Amino acid sequence: MEAVRSVFRPAPVLIEPSEAVYARRPHSPMRRYLLSAAVLIAAGLFIMYGGAWLSYLGLTLSGFITPVLVLIWVARNDRFEREPLPLVAVTFGWGVFCGILAAVFNRFVAVPLLGPPGAAFVEEPLKLFGVLWLARHGRLGAEFNDHLDGMVYGAAVGAGFAGLENLYYILALISQGGLPPVMAVAVRSATSICHIAWSAMAGRSLGLAKALRGSTRSSDLIPGLVVAVPMHFIWNASPPALDLLLLLPFFLTVLHRQVRAAQRDEASWGYLDSAPVE
Repeated sequence: MEAVRSVFRPAPVLIEPSEAVYARRPHSPMRRYLLSAAVLIAAGLFIMYGGAWLSYLGLTLSGFITPVLVLIWVARNDRFEREPLPLVAVTFGWGVFCGILAAVFNRFVAVPLLGPPGAAFVEEPLKLFGVLWLARHGRLGAEFNDHLDGMVYGAAVGAGFAGLENLYYILALISQGGLPPVMAVAVRSATSICHIAWSAMAGRSLGLAKALRGSTRSSDLIPGLVVAVPMHFIWNASPPALDLLLLLPFFLTVLHRQVRAAQRDEASWGYLDSAPVE
């Protein structure tokens, strides 16, 4: 399967792409999606933490800094045709909001059945549904052209999800682990990057389906989840030392190589001269 093979050896896509790669989004107002993103983010924080996130506003914002910085890196590597900020924001907002749904399913289904590693089977599909919504949207879907776009929107969902749950883990590291706040933020921020990597890799498969076939279907979720879910499961099942010293560098290396390979594909498909800039 290409999605699995790309984890270990990302290679250029040699097949001629569909016309969807060059599609331009019809003009439509975008500011409302910024508002939608703000509503999703606020709803996620209030439902998860009540007003506590405001009481710990410094820690809340600190938990979002690293995910946002990694997201910016991924988005800036979409060099030929940058994704609109409102659409990146609304997928980020979905990542925050779907954390609420994940918390419910994890508590009552996944963790009782499979323990903490079982969260992978809940969180990765929930995150990716936000990317699928955009890919299949009647008008906005024209903005979702290929696998690099899929990685940008996947990274956005993962960054939002990571930012939401970071506050929980930061407070736990401080109150239960006895870590100073700065160290707690640093430790959790480093590990939360994984959510971005997993979702970006899963989003890549949705984008590749769009590029090669010209459309996406619900079944296109499967290749990306075949990659993201086991990675997440293994991460949760492994001791912290193995996570930090082996798995985290591996995930970041895969993310970097897949982004670079997707850049080369866009260049070979003529994006240097004819990227679908709105």
